[in-house]
Amino acid sequence: MGANQTILIAFGSISFLVVALGLAVRDLLSPRRPSDSSLPAGRRGSIRRQKTVFDQKPATTFFGKVDQGFDRLVLEADSVDSPQAAFLLILLSGLLVGGGLWMYSNEVLAAIAGGLLGMMLPLITFSIQRTRRFREIREQMPHVLDMLSRACRAGQNSEQAIQLVGDEMDGAIGREFRRCGRELELGRSFGEVMRSLGNRVRTMDMRILTTTLVVQRRTGGSLPDTLERMSGVVRDRINAQRQMRASTGAGRASTMLVTMIAPLAYLFMFVFHREHLANLYQDPIGRVMLVMAVILEIIGIVWVMTLLRQVD
Repeated sequence: MGANQTILIAFGSISFLVVALGLAVRDLLSPRRPSDSSLPAGRRGSIRRQKTVFDQKPATTFFGKVDQGFDRLVLEADSVDSPQAAFLLILLSGLLVGGGLWMYSNEVLAAIAGGLLGMMLPLITFSIQRTRRFREIREQMPHVLDMLSRACRAGQNSEQAIQLVGDEMDGAIGREFRRCGRELELGRSFGEVMRSLGNRVRTMDMRILTTTLVVQRRTGGSLPDTLERMSGVVRDRINAQRQMRASTGAGRASTMLVTMIAPLAYLFMFVFHREHLANLYQDPIGRVMLVMAVILEIIGIVWVMTLLRQVD
């Protein structure tokens, strides 16, 4: 084994050790949570409700908005336990990719570009997971509305209907309604629970449902009929979205392909034909162009992901 391989293995080991120590410190400083058998492993609840970004008022400063946006992305993706763990994961990814490229090429710019790319990969993964989670919730909304309507026609009140949905439904929407049921059992008001649910699941259908339940509780009316009509509207909207995704599938695929051509071409040249990239590293104008290319590529990826999320 050569010296470069040994240094690379040692660098990766140290990086994992640093992240492991950070996670250990986070677990020691965080409050201990009692187990809850109604949740899967790794998602245990707590008798004392843990406040998150969903309970905070919208920030007014730029950095506050960025901080809350990151917390929302991580929690809505539902892939890691906390934003702190996600931040450590992003640091680890950037450290491994950037440090690995620096060890391999001994080029500072390559290390910077690799570090930025490594930090972007977890963010892109979180964004994709959040999109899939919201899509799953939208697909299950008609069944939830039908179940709530049947429960209300059977003589159950809103709290009992919500607990029934939490017990019967699987996936992300089942976990959200089980959380609502636990909060109602602990004495939290119905309006606060519904507002919290609308803040956690920021879809149009969920917000309409929570608003309908709160208004009906205050003013009365035929809730089962309203939920049945809402279920039909949601089904029609889901069918329209499926048709739009099917008709724009080729365009979205080509957009993703064009977006990934530049990073893949640079990676190919860097691995197999590094001599062609020597001018970019040695010439001052080349270094500026490389940095600008990396920044513009990141902006383009974020823009494309935003447009694709609007379609999804």
